[in-house]
Amino acid sequence: MAISKRPDRPNPWRARYYPPGGEERSKSFRRKVDAERWLATQEADQLRGEWTDPRLARTTFGEWAPTYTAARVHLAPSTRATAESLMRNHVLPYFEARPVGSVTRTNVQAFVSQLQSSGLAASTVRQCYLLVAGVFSSAVESDLIARSPCRGIHLPKADHQEMRFLNQSEISALIDAVDAPYSALVATAAYTGARFGELAGLQVSGLDLLRSSLTVTQQLSEVNGQISIRPPKTQASRRQIALPRRLGDTLARHLAAYPPVDGFVFTSAEGGLLRRSNFRRRVFLPAVQDSVSEPMRFHDLRHSHVAALIAQGEHPKVIQTRLGHSSIKVTLDRYGHLFDGLDEAAAARLDESLAGSLPAQDRPKPNETVVELHPRNAENP
Repeated sequence: MAISKRPDRPNPWRARYYPPGGEERSKSFRRKVDAERWLATQEADQLRGEWTDPRLARTTFGEWAPTYTAARVHLAPSTRATAESLMRNHVLPYFEARPVGSVTRTNVQAFVSQLQSSGLAASTVRQCYLLVAGVFSSAVESDLIARSPCRGIHLPKADHQEMRFLNQSEISALIDAVDAPYSALVATAAYTGARFGELAGLQVSGLDLLRSSLTVTQQLSEVNGQISIRPPKTQASRRQIALPRRLGDTLARHLAAYPPVDGFVFTSAEGGLLRRSNFRRRVFLPAVQDSVSEPMRFHDLRHSHVAALIAQGEHPKVIQTRLGHSSIKVTLDRYGHLFDGLDEAAAARLDESLAGSLPAQDRPKPNETVVELHPRNAENP
């Protein structure tokens, strides 16, 4: 590292240094003190291991974003399609031309605020922010920049979609309103908690009606009109679900009346794979309107199943396993509010079981001497 002076230049003081494994870098300054300060900063960054090539920091967000998205090979097709849409419609219009090294925390916060003011749902704003944070995190890992500007960003609170919980009579009414080929599908969703994609992808090999069980090994996914059969998202989603006996009888009658096509238990009227969009429009919503009324989503059958399990006192671990949640924390975070009041019910049951075991009031036994812990004064009884 060195500083030299070239009197014939507008900025005569030239600072030079050699980065790790690289060619000489230099910068000119009007004052010597500025050159010394800049050189000291470069040296300190190298000693801390935080030095980055300033030329790489000039890479634009738009140039680097494809590198980040290409590395996300683990994403499900539906998740990838959503991310691509958000990146194209919201993230790139704001950041595309900006060098990654020029973006500040203030810029990121302004981006989030702009999305909020545009009326986007809080969940969509958060997803857009996570894409931005992912791009900058990737840039840090690849030494384009030393630190990510995505620090201490204030995000809108997540807007949880309202769940609807049907009671037993409402579930029965909905099943009765659904056209016969699909009533078994709705019943299976209501009494197993399985997702639509898991049931649409269910094959006869996944049903064991003798042992009253259903095994989830694959799911149907529909993205941009294209249908695919793929493994469940997580290992926990690969699961075996015990069937109520009457549901097993319902499925047996369904298979007898509607023989499987290509091994699939539930198919479209034409015999093809069951599309969520068509099923919702043609079958589910008309049945909802004729029975329990909107708003009602197919996924609410899953919520209703959980509510029924909690009401009958099932352990959260059992619920987690039936739903295929990755952890019991996910189950409790999503449905913990349904457990309110169960503690009082448990205490009431304990009261019943202890009846006769504990006396209603402790009384001294015959001939038992009672000793007052705090004798009363005759003058101050």
